[in-house]
Amino acid sequence: MNRAKEAKPLTKEQYLKTFSRAVRWRLPPQESEEAIADYRELIFQPERDESRLAEELGEPVQAAHLLTDVATYRQWLKVFAVLAFGLFLLAKWTFTAHSSFTYFLGYERWWYPVWVMAVGMALSLYWFRRHGQKNGPMSKWLVLALAAVLIYGVGTLAWNWYVMSPGFLNIYRETYPHVIPWQIILQRELIINGGMVCALIALAGLVLAKCYDRRWLALYVLALTVAALCGFIIFHMKGMSLDYPSADMIQSYLFARLIPIGAAGLIGTGVALC
Repeated sequence: MNRAKEAKPLTKEQYLKTFSRAVRWRLPPQESEEAIADYRELIFQPERDESRLAEELGEPVQAAHLLTDVATYRQWLKVFAVLAFGLFLLAKWTFTAHSSFTYFLGYERWWYPVWVMAVGMALSLYWFRRHGQKNGPMSKWLVLALAAVLIYGVGTLAWNWYVMSPGFLNIYRETYPHVIPWQIILQRELIINGGMVCALIALAGLVLAKCYDRRWLALYVLALTVAALCGFIIFHMKGMSLDYPSADMIQSYLFARLIPIGAAGLIGTGVALC
């Protein structure tokens, strides 16, 4: 059998791209950009032999490791693991409307997403206000992403306001289980799919805040809030009874809790942008 071919050496562009990804994940945005600029000059020197890049400068990830404050980086990995696990829980809960914590904790399960949101907001804002950095003007993509998530969140709440209205619930009670109105099906899809997608968007915002500009944390906070609201609603839907609270009270009962949660998320989003 022929021996496996040796890996081809990285081109200058490939080396810089790999190094940039590694250093952005490990260093604050401003420091990472300075390191990338320095290595760009080193890599693209006319006399630099492309085939000996790794030999002369080290492997890209190893070169980034040498520039890393190991203690701070390990702290970041712990913070990221906690925040990412919280997002995983939110996605799971909105998809299954089930939590294993119910068997161990005696609290009402619809508050679980709110706890995750509270921990995620507090921990992320503390970390990025202390270690994150702004990097130039605010990205227009951040503004567009925030607008999209906000519109989706407000639209979903508005639809739930309609579906939870006494008039609609009385009609639903008369037809169920023979007919499930399309409004209920749409409500369920908005909550389930929206909760999972917003959890993914929040994860992307978290990564972008670390790698480019801490103001991307606003996207994490806002998407986290929408995902938590979706989880809160889906848990209530699964255990909802039209007898208590009565159909006339469900709307006010639910939104008296949803509105403060959403308001807290909007405040956290504003703090992340500052």
